[in-house]
Amino acid sequence: MHKVVVPNAILLGEVKSLLAEGKDVVIPTKGNSMLPFIRGGRDSVNLRRLDTLEMGDIVLAEIRERSYVLHRVIGVDGDTVTLMGDGNRRGVEVYRRKDIAGTAMTILKDGAKEVDCRSRKALRRARNWRRLMPLRRIILGFYRRLFL
Repeated sequence: MHKVVVPNAILLGEVKSLLAEGKDVVIPTKGNSMLPFIRGGRDSVNLRRLDTLEMGDIVLAEIRERSYVLHRVIGVDGDTVTLMGDGNRRGVEVYRRKDIAGTAMTILKDGAKEVDCRSRKALRRARNWRRLMPLRRIILGFYRRLFL
C-alpha cells in the first residue's frame, strides 16, 4: 500500500470545502489536546456542517488562514464562540461563528467503535470533565502513563 502524507493546511482546507457543500467528512486526529475523549493518532471524527452550535460540541475551527483546531465549545455569546481542548489545563480560544467549519457527530475510537459525541451521556461526561479542571493535570498525568 502506498501512503501519501498531505499537510494539514491542504487537507483541512479541502475538508472545509466539502463540509460547506453539505457533505460529511471523516478525518484522523493528531495531538493530545482533546484527551481523554479523543486520542490523536488513534481516533477519527466524523464531521458535519451544522447551522447551530451547542455548549459541549466538538468543532473544527479555522484559527487563522489554513490553520485549524478541533476543540470543544465552552461558550457561545451571539457571534462569538469560545473553545478549549479537553486535554488543556488552561487557555481558551475565541473565534467567530463563521470560523467554525464543522461539528463532530461521532468519534471513531481506534477506527472501529463509534461514540455519538452529541449524545446526552457524552455531553454529561464532558461537563463533568470540565468541572474537574483543578484536578485535570493530575488525572491527565495518570491517563498518559496508563493509556498512551
